[in-house]
Amino acid sequence: MKRGARLWPLAMSVLVGCGGGGGGAPVPQPDFTMTDSGAVSVIQGATSAPITVGVAGSNGFTGVVTVSISGVPTGAVVSPAFPLSIKAGSAAQFTIAIPGSTPPGNTTVTLTGTSAGTSHAAPPVTLTIMPAIQTSQSNGVLYLTSHSNGHTVRIGLDTAWGGSIVEVSLDGTNFVNAHDTGREVQPGLYAGSDSYIDYNCNPCNPPWGWDPVLGGDKYGHGSPVLSQQMGATTIDVKGQPLQWDPDNFGGGANSPVTSDVTVEQTVSLVPGYPLAFKVHWVITHTGTDQHYNTQQELPAVYVGSQYNVLSYYGGGSPWTNDTVTVNASPPASPDMPLFYSTEEWVAYSDQSGNGLSIIAPGQYPYVVATTFGGGGTGPAGNATNYVRPFSVFTFGPSVVLERDIYLIPGDVTTARSIAYALHDTGPAPDVLPPMGNMDAPGAGASISGTAVTSAGWAVDNIAVSSVEVLVDGADLLSPVLNTDRPDVVKAFPKLAPLQCGWNETFDSTKIANGPHVFTVRITDTAGNVALLPPVRVIVSN
Repeated sequence: MKRGARLWPLAMSVLVGCGGGGGGAPVPQPDFTMTDSGAVSVIQGATSAPITVGVAGSNGFTGVVTVSISGVPTGAVVSPAFPLSIKAGSAAQFTIAIPGSTPPGNTTVTLTGTSAGTSHAAPPVTLTIMPAIQTSQSNGVLYLTSHSNGHTVRIGLDTAWGGSIVEVSLDGTNFVNAHDTGREVQPGLYAGSDSYIDYNCNPCNPPWGWDPVLGGDKYGHGSPVLSQQMGATTIDVKGQPLQWDPDNFGGGANSPVTSDVTVEQTVSLVPGYPLAFKVHWVITHTGTDQHYNTQQELPAVYVGSQYNVLSYYGGGSPWTNDTVTVNASPPASPDMPLFYSTEEWVAYSDQSGNGLSIIAPGQYPYVVATTFGGGGTGPAGNATNYVRPFSVFTFGPSVVLERDIYLIPGDVTTARSIAYALHDTGPAPDVLPPMGNMDAPGAGASISGTAVTSAGWAVDNIAVSSVEVLVDGADLLSPVLNTDRPDVVKAFPKLAPLQCGWNETFDSTKIANGPHVFTVRITDTAGNVALLPPVRVIVSN
């Protein structure tokens, strides 16, 4: 009996399980799934690339899904506006415009679809917000990049070449020619008493005087970088330029020679103009010697040969939006004429007005421009076009020169408007000294008597304050500029006043017989001092 009692329930369960009246498997209901295009990156103040959201129906679902969005940063604008209505088997695209104030970082955006009481979410979309201004380093080049209004600008400083500027680009187009260490955008310094050979020499043999070049020397050696630092929005590089011609300083093809100069560069964006760069220089002459007044490259600017339209303002009504002066055929080297330019900017561009503009506040009202032939175009081509703002300087012992320039890639008209905006903030500091020449007594002259002529001229970009003639460093004369010099006016039109010369006499009998060194010290109204190259004279009474 016990055995049969145990079997009965089992038998009953089997009978029930095998009966023919039970229900079958449930019928699948119509449904849908959500898809999206995945992670997306966007710059502060910019609009993302299109993001795709799709609906896939299953089990015969053919309805319309209402899609909502969440997790969008505060102040961001989604276009088209949500909710979206998407039919099964279809997709839609949208963008997200990010405010410039949105902090960089990642945020998760959720897309949720709802239809007939059923809801599903697409995979989370990771939205990466990148800073509008970025610094980076690649292959020894330090980059500052800025994104704004759908455009990207970038400036690059090559640490293998002293921190010289090898790139100023807009949307991937680099306007700078960096064929060798002597090109780029960089300062090149000179001494008024030294001798220099022609720029187009081949080969370039001495003499070639004091000439620190930030990029390096004529043999391709790069100037050393002493320090470098990248901030969130700035780049600081300190380099020590090499002497361009090491042969003249005890070096050679395998022996570069560092100069007695350091160049500290701070590169940033122009406040209020995220597509324009500011370069601040602190140029320090660490030596105790005297390098006399002469023209300087502050900076030398080399661009690709395809940017051959030279633009500036050469009229008589600066800062009035008067017609720009365009020179479509700058002369070929070695000709380097002065072009009268009164708005402190100059540009090389293509025929459409797209190129590189340079603003140099406080410069003399001229630019120097020329072209160099050769093969190739672009950043690495041998052919190039050259321009520099006209400037002079005297590098005395331990002298420090601080100067700002601005580099604007792209549209020349836009660059001119930035020059106007900078000008409207007030005049730039006057850091450039006067220029001039001592005509008499001449080098090697033998002088005697009580009425020896001292003659020369002096001009400044603002105004000359005083002129002093020195003998062996001691005061001899303080001449007055009251002599007509039409030759100087012709050489420096619209700058030199007619009475920019002096012509006075001195008593040479008060100077000991023998060789002496005459120099001239010219001071402007800002206190900048030019020391003209020395003239060696023999007194014979």
